[in-house]
Amino acid sequence: MTQSSRTLFQRIRCIKSSLDKAEQSFMDNKDIRGELDLMLAEAELKNLRRKKDRPWSWNRQVLAGCAAVLLAVAGFGGWCFARNHYRAKAQAVLPPPVAAPVIKPEQKMPVRAVVPKTAAIQKQQANDTPVQEKKGAPDRVTISKADMHKLVQSARVELSNSK
Repeated sequence: MTQSSRTLFQRIRCIKSSLDKAEQSFMDNKDIRGELDLMLAEAELKNLRRKKDRPWSWNRQVLAGCAAVLLAVAGFGGWCFARNHYRAKAQAVLPPPVAAPVIKPEQKMPVRAVVPKTAAIQKQQANDTPVQEKKGAPDRVTISKADMHKLVQSARVELSNSK
């Protein structure tokens, strides 16, 4: 026997005992007590039928759970979108970062104030700067990670300004 059928039998026994109590109360001329026991038996019987007639009631719970999960995912997605959207706006408002010049190993870095340069001047300097060539290797320029980061940021600003 399954657990649900055991509880079903227990509920039927409870209804029977309420009916027996109502019958005994009416025999003892306790009409109010008999009416109360009878109403209790009727209510329990209606509740028993209602629970038995709806085997799909678990679908409501699953639907409510799915709706809650969907709402949570939509909220999280909106939060991520808004965070990235405002971060991009904040970066567009900031002044463009200055790209550091490429330093050859034999050169020393001149100590002077860093002056922002336009993209045209940076391109001109890149064309004028001689590149050391290694024999057997293609033309390559080595740039530090910090310099690469600055170049990417300046390119991002230039592209966002061109829209």
